[in-house]
Amino acid sequence: MFTRIGHVTLAALSETTRVTSLPYAAAKSYFVERRKSRGLLLKSTLTQLYFTAVEPLAFFLTLGLISGLVILVLSVRLLEPTALAQHVPTVVVRAVALEVVPLIIALVLTGRSGTAVATELGYMRVNGEVDALDAAGINIDYFLVLPRLVGITLASVTLTVMMSAAGLYGGYGLGSSLGLLGVALHASDLLDAVHPAVVGVALMKAAFFGITIAAVNCHQGLSVKRVMTEIPRANVRGSVRCYVVCFLVNAMISILVVLRG
Repeated sequence: MFTRIGHVTLAALSETTRVTSLPYAAAKSYFVERRKSRGLLLKSTLTQLYFTAVEPLAFFLTLGLISGLVILVLSVRLLEPTALAQHVPTVVVRAVALEVVPLIIALVLTGRSGTAVATELGYMRVNGEVDALDAAGINIDYFLVLPRLVGITLASVTLTVMMSAAGLYGGYGLGSSLGLLGVALHASDLLDAVHPAVVGVALMKAAFFGITIAAVNCHQGLSVKRVMTEIPRANVRGSVRCYVVCFLVNAMISILVVLRG
């Protein structure tokens, strides 16, 4: 039993090391290979950004609007009858921008873009395309990993800003028009509650989630062997690992923010 636990622990540590070193290798490859095929790198990055952020933008904005409306209505209804009514804007901004929006984006990007990256790279590995690129002297980290890493990270940060705005102000506008928020809460109160520290923490979460989703799924896709049936398994492993890491890191950051006030 102890031998098996040791093997599992060593395997987990080895995989964690390979995943965490992937963003470093991709960043290093840029400074080594940046003069080569800049147009191809930019095109691949923009394609990833378009697929991750632009195509599903309406879906994300709708989720943000619904989430913001629900949080606004619950906060107003629960806190206004008490002596905590003045804290409604702070509670709403922190709940939307720091908790709900980053997690929703992480979950959707993991299931959509993360699995797409793992599948694409897995098929390239099975078909021998990755080996062919490597044999031709092409840097895999630069041409395959870096565009996906940058594209997904930028998409996560951009979507966090846009979805938070849709949740706060779109939810406020919809709630006010439906008469669900009363007259005590104003849009200026929400704007005043958006402090630079809140924005910084939200963007930090979004960037970390984007890097995690891209790195984990790139690693899973490139780790596929020559068997086609390993691709679905790589998708499942990548999704599970992303969910676990994103939830754990989100909880740790949120607890630290609360403890530090």
